[in-house]
Amino acid sequence: MLRSLLTPLRNIRELTRETAHAQGVDTEYIHEAQVRPMSPCTVQMKDAVEQLKAAELVADRITILRRIYELMNENRHLLGVFCELDGFLAFVHILSTISSTSAGLSSSCHVQDILECIQLAFMVASKALDGHEDNIDFFEEFVGYDVLSDACGVSLDHPPTSEKMLGCLLSLSFHNFGLVDMFSTLVLCQDLADLDVRFLEYTPSFGTIHLPHVFRVAWDFMARSLATSGPMRLVIYKILEHLTQSSHYNLAVLDEANVLPPLFSHFASSSMEISGSDSPSPERRLLSKILKRLFEIGASTQDVRKLLQCAVKETGELDGEMIELLRTGMKCHWPPHISLQGSSAITKWMGDAKALPAAGFTLSMWAWFEGMPLETHSLLGISFWIDPTVQLSITAIGTLAITTKARQEAAILSKSKIPIARWTHIAVVHYPSRSSNPTIRIFIDGHLTDSLDWPYPASEITGGDRLILGDMTPGRALSWCLASCYLLSTPFDDNLIKFMYGLGPQYRGNFQDYNLARFFTYEVSTSLNMHLLGSTSGRDTSSLKRAIQEGTLVSDNFIMLKVVPGDTKVYPWLEPCSSSGSQSDIDANCRGNVCVVSRQPFDVTLWKIGGVRLVLCLVHQAQTQHELSRTISILCDSLRNSWQNSEEMEKIAGYDALANILRSKGSLINMTSFETLFEFLGLSFRSPDNSTVTNTIAYRAIALDLELWSSTSLTIQQAHLEHFSFLLRASRHRRFNAKACLSKLGIVRKLVFALQSTWYPAETVPHLVNAIVVTGRYLPCLLQPSDPPSPRSSVLLTVNQHERVKQLLDAVISLLRVPSMYARVSESVPLTRVVLLWVTEDLSPSVACQVLSVIGIGLTCSSSFAKKFELLSGWSLLRKRLPPVWNEELQRAAVELLLQPAAGASPSRNTSKSVRCPQILPVILVALRHGLLVCCDARNPGPSRSVTESILDDLIDLYKTEPAFSQLFKSQSTTEVLINCLSILPAGSEIVKISAQLTQLALLVASGNRVSHHQKQQIVGLTKPGRKAPGPSHNSLSSTLAVMREETLRKAIICLDQWRNIIIASEKERYQKMVVDLRERRRRLGSISAGILKAGSEQDVWPHLVPERTWRLDETEGPYRMRIKLEPVVEAPLETRPRQSPTIVGDSETSSTVQSEPTADSAADDDGPQALAEDTTEDKHRRVRHELEPGDVIEAVNTVARVSGVDSWPGLLIFGKSHLYMLEGLVEDESGEVINAADAPKDMFFVPGSTSRLRSSQPALRWKLAHIVGFSNRTFLFRDIALEVLFKDSRTLLVVFLSVSQRHDASQRLQTIILHHTSQERQSAFSLILRDMSIALPGGKALNPNTPHEKALATAQQQWQNRTISNYAYISILNQLSGRTPNDATQYPIFPWVLQDYTSETLDLSSPDSFRDLTKPMGALTEARREVAESRYHNLESIGEKPFHYGTHFSSSMIVCHYLIRLAPFTSMFKTLQGGDWDLPDRLFSDIARTYRSASQDVRGDVRELIPEFFSCPEFLENSSRLDFGVSHSTGEQIDDVKLPPWAKDDPLLFVTLHRHALESHYVSENLPAWIDLIWGCKQRDVESLNVFHPLSYEGAIDLDKITDPVEREATIGIIHNFGQTPRKLFNSPHPARNLSGTLSLPVKVKRGICEDALALAKDAHPLKVGFDGPVAHITIDSSGKACPTSHGELPHPFRNDDGVRWDHSRNSGILQAFSRGTVVQTIESVHPTCATFADPDTLVTGSTDSIVRVWHVSYGHSSVGSSFKHNVIHRKRRESVLSLAYLLRGHSGPVLCIQASRTWSVAISGSSDGSAVLWDLNRGTYVRSIWHADGNIPSENTSVRLVAINESTGYIATCSACFLWLHTITARSIAKLDLLSTCHPTSQVSSIAFHEREYSQLGILAVGDGQGSVTLYTWNADGTPDGTKAQWEFVKVRCLLPELDSSAAVTALKFSGETLWVGHTSGNVFRWAIPD
Repeated sequence: MLRSLLTPLRNIRELTRETAHAQGVDTEYIHEAQVRPMSPCTVQMKDAVEQLKAAELVADRITILRRIYELMNENRHLLGVFCELDGFLAFVHILSTISSTSAGLSSSCHVQDILECIQLAFMVASKALDGHEDNIDFFEEFVGYDVLSDACGVSLDHPPTSEKMLGCLLSLSFHNFGLVDMFSTLVLCQDLADLDVRFLEYTPSFGTIHLPHVFRVAWDFMARSLATSGPMRLVIYKILEHLTQSSHYNLAVLDEANVLPPLFSHFASSSMEISGSDSPSPERRLLSKILKRLFEIGASTQDVRKLLQCAVKETGELDGEMIELLRTGMKCHWPPHISLQGSSAITKWMGDAKALPAAGFTLSMWAWFEGMPLETHSLLGISFWIDPTVQLSITAIGTLAITTKARQEAAILSKSKIPIARWTHIAVVHYPSRSSNPTIRIFIDGHLTDSLDWPYPASEITGGDRLILGDMTPGRALSWCLASCYLLSTPFDDNLIKFMYGLGPQYRGNFQDYNLARFFTYEVSTSLNMHLLGSTSGRDTSSLKRAIQEGTLVSDNFIMLKVVPGDTKVYPWLEPCSSSGSQSDIDANCRGNVCVVSRQPFDVTLWKIGGVRLVLCLVHQAQTQHELSRTISILCDSLRNSWQNSEEMEKIAGYDALANILRSKGSLINMTSFETLFEFLGLSFRSPDNSTVTNTIAYRAIALDLELWSSTSLTIQQAHLEHFSFLLRASRHRRFNAKACLSKLGIVRKLVFALQSTWYPAETVPHLVNAIVVTGRYLPCLLQPSDPPSPRSSVLLTVNQHERVKQLLDAVISLLRVPSMYARVSESVPLTRVVLLWVTEDLSPSVACQVLSVIGIGLTCSSSFAKKFELLSGWSLLRKRLPPVWNEELQRAAVELLLQPAAGASPSRNTSKSVRCPQILPVILVALRHGLLVCCDARNPGPSRSVTESILDDLIDLYKTEPAFSQLFKSQSTTEVLINCLSILPAGSEIVKISAQLTQLALLVASGNRVSHHQKQQIVGLTKPGRKAPGPSHNSLSSTLAVMREETLRKAIICLDQWRNIIIASEKERYQKMVVDLRERRRRLGSISAGILKAGSEQDVWPHLVPERTWRLDETEGPYRMRIKLEPVVEAPLETRPRQSPTIVGDSETSSTVQSEPTADSAADDDGPQALAEDTTEDKHRRVRHELEPGDVIEAVNTVARVSGVDSWPGLLIFGKSHLYMLEGLVEDESGEVINAADAPKDMFFVPGSTSRLRSSQPALRWKLAHIVGFSNRTFLFRDIALEVLFKDSRTLLVVFLSVSQRHDASQRLQTIILHHTSQERQSAFSLILRDMSIALPGGKALNPNTPHEKALATAQQQWQNRTISNYAYISILNQLSGRTPNDATQYPIFPWVLQDYTSETLDLSSPDSFRDLTKPMGALTEARREVAESRYHNLESIGEKPFHYGTHFSSSMIVCHYLIRLAPFTSMFKTLQGGDWDLPDRLFSDIARTYRSASQDVRGDVRELIPEFFSCPEFLENSSRLDFGVSHSTGEQIDDVKLPPWAKDDPLLFVTLHRHALESHYVSENLPAWIDLIWGCKQRDVESLNVFHPLSYEGAIDLDKITDPVEREATIGIIHNFGQTPRKLFNSPHPARNLSGTLSLPVKVKRGICEDALALAKDAHPLKVGFDGPVAHITIDSSGKACPTSHGELPHPFRNDDGVRWDHSRNSGILQAFSRGTVVQTIESVHPTCATFADPDTLVTGSTDSIVRVWHVSYGHSSVGSSFKHNVIHRKRRESVLSLAYLLRGHSGPVLCIQASRTWSVAISGSSDGSAVLWDLNRGTYVRSIWHADGNIPSENTSVRLVAINESTGYIATCSACFLWLHTITARSIAKLDLLSTCHPTSQVSSIAFHEREYSQLGILAVGDGQGSVTLYTWNADGTPDGTKAQWEFVKVRCLLPELDSSAAVTALKFSGETLWVGHTSGNVFRWAIPD
């Protein structure tokens, strides 16, 4: 039997030899046994193997196996012979048969024999495979590990042999049989502690896993044992623990063996409660340890998703264990890599290259080393023959060594030291020759480390060109990893090497991306910025700048070779010998212990699943300090090395959201959280000198949110404020930090604002002031605030904050002591005036000391300071204000100011000093005088007695010791003050000392020649003992001078007070604006946070955290303004309330002022108060600028109200340079300042007749100006002040202006915009009509017959007559042209009642009795109603009133809300109109038949017509929100869904479908002109037709602007609401009839159609010629109607077939390219597209293997695309597409396989391998719904959604998998389902689908192509529904288009063009199917 099994294997091997020989492969090892003569050993081996094959008994097998094993040990040559003789198959045969032998045995002896046989068989196999690469390749290729697994399966499941078999498998994988009895021994251990000891016996036997696939076989059994055997599970855990720690290679093998998923599943399913305590059990801790190690290397998307799901419990609490696992995994950033252990190598063939490039080369590689080798180990070698041409090695000491053909001896590169245990970038650049620099340059981590001046290796004609990575020399022991390796045929300069290093080890692209800098991390970007800013003038950095700006580093053809994990094959059977094809198509081959790790790091996987939003949610859920610190760590680690997450974090304003989240968790922020955050921002707490800011966006949002940090503990507050010193003082990068990072962040302004507020407690204020000092010292922003400048702003601090005042003044003084700072400040502000501002009436001594300090600084730094101070009467003011508060501190400050030490002298009392400020001496003497007065009367203000004594002591001492001081008394005015002091010298024993001191001082002054004779006499007279002289006599001159000085001082004080008041008022205003801005920022952050945290769907990772969604009617419109989409309702988040709003307490008169943040605009000191006023240049639009697109500029702003239904929303309509914006909740006040609408005066803005509401967090709406397709001037309540704008994205905007003039200005702007952006691209008739209307600017009055508006009407009428458009479309156009809009419930579009049969079981549209009489208005359909109408008309006419027939109208806001009551937002609108509650249940819309009777028959009924939703939207008939409308009093039934006619079969969709059929029927087409005459035509006020309504319902009947009485105005508005508004008259003559000849469903000129005559379709005899080979993937129709097929991976632009995009999914390149005329103009890497579609010319949607759908904006502009390399520059004059990412959409969990998009409906639908089709909203970039094909009973491969299609006319969606074909509406309502597994042959699976497109068709057609080449046309209907049951839709086959008999190529593309079907096949043929004329 075994021989018969071997025969096919031998045949395969012979065939392989022949094939390999034909390909030139070295087959020496295959023929070795045949070529060489058979030696005796070979003969013995042959005999033994043959005997083994024939042996049946276990004993015989044991004997033979022992002999074979001995032979192998004796002669290694026999290993190959064993393989040649089919020894491996005999080995597998033994394992498979011995299992059946042992199944029923109980004899222990026999069992032992079986176990011994198993062990010997494995030992023989191990010996044959150990180190023998050929045998390994053979075993994998021709035996297979699956066969081995099957052979061992029975023994593994059989208890007597399972442990031995498992031990043998494990031993085989390690090639060490010391582990063979490990399981049987260790399972007997009693507990984990015993196991730990016993396990040590086996650890030496563990080494490297040489056979990973064998280990996988063993692991598959071990995984099954996790949930069954406790002892076995512990043994497995110990094995895994050891392997995860033994070597990285073993860890990689475990990852490849997929060890993680079952382990984690077991961990997640088990509970900590098993241990019976709060702490986990030892077993669980062990498992957690293993999982952490496994997660470090990465995890699959499914594993990370499950981990995230487990991290948040159902209660919303975080699971600590899971969070810790997540944190561990996120901290490690292992990229996909190749792990090499010992003697191993990777070989990559170099194709056509026969020598090194003549221009030089660059070799780049990312490597990771676990340790250093024992001896020199080769890392890579470039070979063109046997010996390497270039070889790079690593030595035992960790340095690099290089060898080339030009220099055989190896050069040890001593400076190129390789670190261990981290990724290192190694680059070698070799120039052919360089005159000035060495030819070889070695770089480590981007830095040049070594260089050699060696000749370039000479070219040689050779073969076998290849790159070898690693070393196959036996005995090597190095363990290392490779992330990527590039060989480029051009030498890079030093800057480009630095750029390559910056891309990191995770980069695997081809350097083609137009923006390669986006792959940089924040740290790398900062490093490169430092390099550029710090480069000297002699260093050329142009190449680096060019690379950053242009992206593409090198042309694709310069990449000679690339080795990355995705291109590497492990254990291939045959090496490639052919070099044909591009290099990227040739895989690298591996030998030895090589393991490819394809896992993505956690951060990348997280981005695929949900991005940073998920981690922000984790931070939000944190409830303890520990949880918060862990989740912050996870967030920072997810951003640190992931450009994808960083990019998304910025795009969604995630840093702002994080700050908002943390603000509510201030008390939870501990030091760990703080350090984690700031280390992420760039600070280094271990090495402060390396601190910098790496992420300014995050730093601004988080670090500068002072309100956030003020809510933390005191320790955190102080640490936060100290970080400024880290950056600006301690860091060696402080100049870079100040200049490049912090200069424009307005830090000083923020800090001062925080000081003003009450955020920080008193304990933190000193640290806050110190931060102000630090930032003010180093940052130019002190003088150049980032916000709009306030030239003379100051900070207000109240009298209750004296301590803060002092601290802030100290900060200012410390800044002014720096000469450069003083110079800048003095240039910016009048410093002398500022100083005097501080000298207030309530001056404190401490502030007075600071004033003197500033004066001293000013005197030192400026020679003009004293003079300017004197001109401002500054000294006089000091004499007036300082003495009353004089104390010891002030005395010391005054003396210090008076004198200064001599230059170069050390400060001491004996040091000679010069006089610095003589003007301060009179102040001191006045203070002395005040002190004497205090001695006389203690109630006088002034210094105390001790201070007075101190003053006298200082003066006496100075007079004696300082000669310069005595000269000051030469001034008579100074001496006069001293004389005044003597004159008031009090008497008494208490002041004897003071009298003696004063007398001594006076005599000293008088003793010299420094005073005048007269004053000397006065002094002497006043100092005589025992004599009290009278007060000094003053002559008239002295009195006059004193009066003049006093008057001058008074004026100066008045001037200062005026200036102070101006500054205070200005600062108050500025401060209040900052408070308002702060509140606006809080509101905006709250909105951002809510948008991030509340986003999600039923497919979210945590669906239990996502609130249940409700739905509302989407304002997005389909064809002819049809609104049938639903959107999820997103509740506006509550506005976040401030923790404590900063306020100003106190008033301007009592406030001290401190100058802060002056600008360069200074004024002369002698300017008056007018010049000192605040120069108010505030940006009045600052509150809205954050809503603008980057680079946009506001050109016009209008206060408007956005109208929606019956509501109006006040807001701003902003015209930007590139965009139009609608911002709700904000208006402009009279001064043009943007304010909250809630704060505006009530009478400022009023939209009569609507309910004005405010939505605090409504997101801003924005559109590109180029996307405006039209607009219409509208009336609102008959006021011509409204405007409706229509956009390309199918949305509209209706706004009401304050005046006609404002609306006119906006209209003019829009007209200019439309004319400027008018495109020649194809547009629908409706779009052209809208555009013509916009250009015509209709005024809403009588129409000129020659206007484009009239022409548009005539065009529409002609199209309707010729049946080019349907009845529905024509009525929609008439509504639009007459001013009706779905945006205004008072002017909602009007549609007719077309049926009167609402009782039949079947609707007969061929019978006129089924239809309503369209020639009469609703009020005149019965005789009784006609009589009532005529009677009312004549009665009113008889009393002189304006007569009318009906008191109600056919259309009003109440009627609209009545119909749409079940559909939001009309539900709330109805309640608004009803006063806040429902109407009576019997009056609600609940029965269509009853509603028709009320509108057509009841005498007391109404005359309402219908709305468009009756013909298009089934959802309005269903109570899907389960609203409680009450119980009908007449029937007792609960009001729920609307009751439908019997013919609708209880299906709203069937009702709407049949109702639309009725609207398009022959009867309605024939009679519709009569109804149009009644509504828009000549009978609009026809008395004979009984068609006159209330006069106020007609346009022009009333002018609200002329009604001044508020009561009358309100009453009139109520009448308009109640009576409705008659549409504008369009026709003055009877409407012409429709052409009803021929087939009614086709245009007049079209005779036959597919829907009407599908059987007539015929295929052309010859296919369309195509320009490519291979399957047809897409067929597009160009503007001329020509079919343009394209292959897979290429998609032409909708209107320019020579432009488009392309991708190559098969090569896994990951790139998306935009091309123009065959030339690539843009390349985007790391997209990994699988499919793409254009939604419109400006929007591209792609699906990718990463399960993400991307929406791209396609922009056009003149571009010059070029490469930075010579002879490779392309210049183009044509406009070329440039792709920019607009949205990143997540909803799938598997690769996206197909995608379609529709701009008509603004949706995209994508299908995925996860079995879902997801509906996306293109306008909002959001998830809408999912359509599931996945079913637990169907294999997943059959549920992958591979085909999707959208019907542009109806919005129907078709999705197809291998099992189902589904049809849904645009709202994902299921219509029909086809089971393909039961109806289609397995070989004819559906391969393409397409809808037949027509504006309206009664019979929808879906074409379905299959794998056999046939196309089946299906329609769908509910005709087969059984009586009495709900409608059951089904697919109905219309026709099958069969292929020719000799052709069975699968149909891969279908496209309808009119009544023609184009069919593309896998063969490349495209056939046309058409109906012959």
